[in-house]
Amino acid sequence: MLRAASVLRMGEFDDAHVTDRVALDADDRNRRRVVLTGEGGTTFLLDLPQAAALRDGDGLVLDGGAVVRVVGLAEPLAEIAAATALDFVRLAWHLGNRHADVAFAPGVLRVRRDHVLEAMAAGLGATVTPVDAAFDPEPGAPAHGDGAGAPASDASRAAQVPADDANLPAAALYRLQAWLSPAYPVGAFSFSGGLEWAVEAGDVIDAASLQRWIAVILSDGGGFCDAVFFAQAHRASEPADATALAAVAELAVAFAPSKERHLETTAQGGAFLMATRAAWPCAALDRLVAAWPGPCAYPVAVAAAAAGHGIALAPALAAFLHACAANLISAGVRLIPLGQTDGQRVLAALEPVIAATATRALATPLDAVGSAAFRADLASLRHETQYTRLFRS
Repeated sequence: MLRAASVLRMGEFDDAHVTDRVALDADDRNRRRVVLTGEGGTTFLLDLPQAAALRDGDGLVLDGGAVVRVVGLAEPLAEIAAATALDFVRLAWHLGNRHADVAFAPGVLRVRRDHVLEAMAAGLGATVTPVDAAFDPEPGAPAHGDGAGAPASDASRAAQVPADDANLPAAALYRLQAWLSPAYPVGAFSFSGGLEWAVEAGDVIDAASLQRWIAVILSDGGGFCDAVFFAQAHRASEPADATALAAVAELAVAFAPSKERHLETTAQGGAFLMATRAAWPCAALDRLVAAWPGPCAYPVAVAAAAAGHGIALAPALAAFLHACAANLISAGVRLIPLGQTDGQRVLAALEPVIAATATRALATPLDAVGSAAFRADLASLRHETQYTRLFRS
């Protein structure tokens, strides 16, 4: 079989040497060793010394000197344009902060179609246009160590998130699944966040009203506040800013609107810290306990663990919000009651709400956090004196 062991960048070879072309999407153009077949039938082994990001127009040099041109397959992209140069830089920074793959084209940025990123860009005043084009994202920066000049441990390297959050490493995914599983020993099943009173009062009576109730909590209530605290705690944990982390931890606890909600977040936060420091220890959790030795809110604890294990903020926050919604749905299934399938329909319907909440939370500063889900807050207060109770909140 023919073999291609070197790459020539576009413009470095004569078109007369091109004997075939191979069309690949962006993911398939990041390869080291794979058998490829060109459009003209040339089959060859790509056998590079290390993985290379092949770009549209590059050439693969075959044995004997012939060249197979790399052609980027058209993919569904969002082309994002900004009104001014400053807006363009700001937009690029926000996309990079979300670890999105980004390609630069004259006057625009291109990302894979993603309703969360597109909503964020539109919220920043950008113009978003769907296009189909070859995608050549900028190469990602190398990962840094876990401390000041110290190399990352094997465990943290395994959990490092690459430029595209969709390619969440197996180690990072495993840890998120473990920490946010209903089986993780934080006692999440015993709390309903006031939903038990809402069912007794007739506010929540079926799948539709359960969906509306949870959507308000996620968009405008405690769910949104917890998402902001999660984002801020994650960011404060990455550079080990003890002062900022303590400020987030203090405000997150103080924001509980009732005695039961305070119990809910601190009981789960304390249980999460205990279990995770025993099974998944990291320096970030030790720093959190040192910076804030008092009762710890649940989102702050989970965020610090994610940052300490090199799990990027965006996927960690999405997983956290999914777990919060799933726990409320589980409570609703038992209280209303609902069938399990209806519960899954509610969870599916909340997907865009969770995505929008995560996007807003990532862009919300700590001094702008706030809640407007008054009925949900009243429900948690009313639950304190509810005569018959299955849940602790």
